[in-house]
Amino acid sequence: MHDAVPPPPTPAKTSAPVSVRDAGKKRLRCPTCLESVAPGLELCPECDEPLAGSKSLKAGATTVKAPSWLSLHWRPLVTGLAMAGVLATGIALRSLAPGRFLPPRAASRSPSAVTPTCTSPCWHGEACQVGQCVWQKPNDVGHLGDQPLVTGPFALPKDVSDAMPLDADRFALALLTGIEVHDARTGALLTLVSDAPQIKGLYRVGEHLYATSPQRLYVVDAATMGLQKTIDLGAMVGQVSVGANGRRALVSLPSAHAVAILATEYHAEIDRIHFGDDPVGPMGVDDTGTRALGTTGQVPLPGLRDPAGGAVYAFDPSRLASQQDRVRTSMLGNPVSVLMTPDGSASYVVLRAEDALVPLEWLPSGAVRRRERIQTCDEPEQIELVRRGRRALVRCHEGRALEVFDLAKGELARHIPFNGRATDLVVTPDGEQALVTLTGDGAGSLALVDLESYAVKLLPLSGEPKRVRLTPDGRMALVFSDWAKVAWVVR
Repeated sequence: MHDAVPPPPTPAKTSAPVSVRDAGKKRLRCPTCLESVAPGLELCPECDEPLAGSKSLKAGATTVKAPSWLSLHWRPLVTGLAMAGVLATGIALRSLAPGRFLPPRAASRSPSAVTPTCTSPCWHGEACQVGQCVWQKPNDVGHLGDQPLVTGPFALPKDVSDAMPLDADRFALALLTGIEVHDARTGALLTLVSDAPQIKGLYRVGEHLYATSPQRLYVVDAATMGLQKTIDLGAMVGQVSVGANGRRALVSLPSAHAVAILATEYHAEIDRIHFGDDPVGPMGVDDTGTRALGTTGQVPLPGLRDPAGGAVYAFDPSRLASQQDRVRTSMLGNPVSVLMTPDGSASYVVLRAEDALVPLEWLPSGAVRRRERIQTCDEPEQIELVRRGRRALVRCHEGRALEVFDLAKGELARHIPFNGRATDLVVTPDGEQALVTLTGDGAGSLALVDLESYAVKLLPLSGEPKRVRLTPDGRMALVFSDWAKVAWVVR
């Protein structure tokens, strides 16, 4: 007998893709993953879960309703509405305040609304404001108060020749034995710099002191009073002049008829300019360091007449001596002081014997032209620049006065009389006060001149002062008498 052949097994239903026949039938949605599937399948081809209406579902199972369009897209719809609301709010606020946050248009400005500019360059320390150059006071500077306190007199050595305040607590003296440093409150001796002997004058150059001797110049640190360098000039040293930038120092050498140019960065002589047979005395230099004047005058000793003659040399300290023009201008009348405007456009020379102030105009070629002289008080000996207001102060010794010269208008603006001979003058760094030493009949005083109201206040002193010096901040003054050999500290 032949064994019976079993019938072939019935193929199991799978989740195979729908045939082409079923492509036209209506598609269903899976109740689990909500994907669209072909009808007639028992399992979802996406999640392998039973479909609605299949045999694998238990009896009583409910058919899940397909979600609506809103339930599927509510998140992007809410985001779009929020962004539209923000944009609409910005447009509404902008329409309520038109032009508030927009910069002004240049085309809509009227000619009167344009800020005017300064026609000429401003000086060092000035700023252009509304078409005018206005002085800007430096930081951390001032002047003596309304009720200054006088300390002293302090007895000084007999061989003292000059004095200089170092700071609020110390002052230095120039002696034959060196430089003495004293306490500014008690006058007690603090130290002696014996490495710098035979000192005649002291000059402040930045953070250093330049001490002049007969043929040398000593560089001393003002903070530590340590000797840093000795410059041998080989001739009798006169005066030291420093420009506003402080990079170059001019040292007059009267016996050598020359001027030495020193670089203050490394304290060395870089050049020497000779001026024929004329002894060079007081000097002046502009802020740029490219124009300078040297005079041949000198203040005579009491009782002696002014020297005859006189001349002024115009030169450029920034050029080599071989390239100098050395323009000589005759200036009869003993030119004892000179002032250079900061921009170098004009200069002023004081003639002590002629009681006059001579303006000089600088030409593009480097030469100078004399202009009409201006009459001043008797025996003018010193002229100082006041940057605040573009003024100059002329001190008259025998005339017992201080005259204010307006540099912008080119005329004398004020005459301030005193009750004694004016022997020295300094201007505070803020340009608000001038200090003048006065002598007469064995006594003296210090005049404090307000440069805004020109009011004068006198501080009586027990001796005859000869010189006055200021600290770099202008808040303490040292008054010195080389006749009585005493000093006063005013703060």
